[in-house]
Amino acid sequence: MTDDVWVIEKDQTMVEEEALTFSVQFLGATTVASPETKCYKNGSDYSSTALSGSDSASRDTVTCKTVTAQADDAGSVYVIAVKVVVDGNTEMRKFLIRIVGPADE
Repeated sequence: MTDDVWVIEKDQTMVEEEALTFSVQFLGATTVASPETKCYKNGSDYSSTALSGSDSASRDTVTCKTVTAQADDAGSVYVIAVKVVVDGNTEMRKFLIRIVGPADE
């Protein structure tokens, strides 16, 4: 696994049933276009379950679809993959979201 496919912020944590919208900045890019965010859980595409809304791009930043941590997913890890055209080149960056329960310490 290479480090350059992971976003700078790397791992995130969400509580079950929490919904968050993440942004990914492509440092040094002039333009980003055609973003596509996918969510994977246990190696399977989980996008239709955990993602809602639409992706958008502005200058060097992609605003991803909203991620909703599903009920009963505590202990799971989501892999968020962001595919985008950066200055004419198709690139993909990823980050992990660890799902915890509301009472977890």
